[in-house]
Amino acid sequence: MKTLIIYKSVHRKNTEKLAKVMAEVMNADVAKVEDVRPEVLEGYDLIGFGSGIYASKLHNKLFKFIRKMPATDKKVFIFCTSGSGEFKKKQLITEKLELKGCTIVAEFNCSGEFSPLGFNLDKKGHPDENDLKRARQFAQGLVDLQQ
Repeated sequence: MKTLIIYKSVHRKNTEKLAKVMAEVMNADVAKVEDVRPEVLEGYDLIGFGSGIYASKLHNKLFKFIRKMPATDKKVFIFCTSGSGEFKKKQLITEKLELKGCTIVAEFNCSGEFSPLGFNLDKKGHPDENDLKRARQFAQGLVDLQQ
């Protein structure tokens, strides 16, 4: 199974950490969304889309990428990090991917460090080792699912 993980990680590179540990487990290619072109998706069996949560949704560059990608019947997974640890407005991305013909096979989210003006100090250090362990288990589950 050839896998590509596409991500956007801005603030503290929280989502990048998840993308990299998942890629290790899955032996996947990993790329920042701005470094990949939609036409390369054709060479992959499974595609992951990940981002931090900004104003309750995934980064706008991921939405732009999905708008540009051709219709496809690819299996995809989505993942995120957020200050709340929740995946709010998830339906925005799931609807766009489904309209493109994609099948969403899994999703993952965890806390990410974000402390504007000192708020969310309980999220300091996230994703932590436990979060990364869960991300590895999630990735292994995707590998097992495809076998």
